[in-house]
Amino acid sequence: MPEDIWFYLIVLLYYSTSGGCVMLAEALETVSQDRLTRLLQATWSGQTPLELSFRTLFVLKRSYLILDDEVIPKPFAKVMEGLPWVYATQDRKPVFGGAVGRLVWTDGKIRIPLGFKF
Repeated sequence: MPEDIWFYLIVLLYYSTSGGCVMLAEALETVSQDRLTRLLQATWSGQTPLELSFRTLFVLKRSYLILDDEVIPKPFAKVMEGLPWVYATQDRKPVFGGAVGRLVWTDGKIRIPLGFKF
């Protein structure tokens, strides 16, 4: 797999903002914006290199998706904007705090975070 695609995948997975080629190039510091633009516009048999690499990685290997959620209690906070009451299964009661959901891909040896949500 071309090295540029790995750079692009790493930035997409670790930066939750919408990634234009300029922002991705600034985050990588080793790849220019023009290089990323050309990479994403290239085609191999009607598929972009990015699609092809994802299909190779996720389809050919035996893999799993892990969905995990975690409650982050804030017991001493009186009021925090956007912080709701959430049910904590560990405490078996509602607590004031936040919840984080994570989606991770694994093949049993490596883990790649695909996304998270607060």
